[in-house]
Amino acid sequence: MPELPEVETTVRDLREFLPGRTFDKLLWADWPKMLHTHAPDELGEALIGEQIVALHRRAKYIAIELTNDKHLVFHRKMTGNLFWREAGATPDRFTHLALSFTDGSELRFADSRKFGRVYFYANRQGLDDLFQKLGPEPLLDTFTKEDFSKIIGHRKGMLKPLLLNQALLVGLGNIYVNEALFVSGLHPKRQAASLSHEEQERLYHAIRFVLNKGIANRGTTLSDYLDGKGEKGTNQDDLMVHFREGQPCRTCATPILKINVGQRSSYFCPTCQGTGEIQD
Repeated sequence: MPELPEVETTVRDLREFLPGRTFDKLLWADWPKMLHTHAPDELGEALIGEQIVALHRRAKYIAIELTNDKHLVFHRKMTGNLFWREAGATPDRFTHLALSFTDGSELRFADSRKFGRVYFYANRQGLDDLFQKLGPEPLLDTFTKEDFSKIIGHRKGMLKPLLLNQALLVGLGNIYVNEALFVSGLHPKRQAASLSHEEQERLYHAIRFVLNKGIANRGTTLSDYLDGKGEKGTNQDDLMVHFREGQPCRTCATPILKINVGQRSSYFCPTCQGTGEIQD
């Protein structure tokens, strides 16, 4: 699933092309379940003549701001990709929604698994309702290590599932949680409430480090992810543990292990990250 770095990369790409363009018509919509708020003909009618003002990311959502505070929102789920294409560009595989602009260029939403979702809101309230249960953004300057400690400090449960909970902290998925836990030297089964203040701070910085590295590398492409220009990211080449079961740890050469934690595949180094038990 695309996580914060992949979504942020796509938003930055699309900012180069979309602001100022005006929707002309809906060209293609062959999977109505993807459209969460409107039927295809209703969405097409609502978008005609609407101009794009700006693009924003909130958690793993891409929010396209239109005139009069309207918003077209995409959630990529597991395999969704959002592209801008010039007029006459070759069709993209698995495109289930295509919208044209008045200059003939297109916005295409491609999704091989068809789990992605599209929302349209005629006012800000709808957008606020969609985002109301989301936690804070981990890369904001206003999100401090003290804020993170308040979230994680006395929380019951293992670190891995808690960090995946978008109501507590947004943007992290399986890849970047695995990477952050490695960088911070913490086992995915470690109980959150057992962390010392130093360990909490270490994890806070590790989360920000791996997310920023992912953005700098334009995302992680292990299977389906492509950026807003249809290109692969390169962060997969720099992963420390994720998807590296049996390979030597880049720090200590111990083979990377894979276990299931909260029904998610967790990759870790048993030497660098310990056993999950509190050490005396």
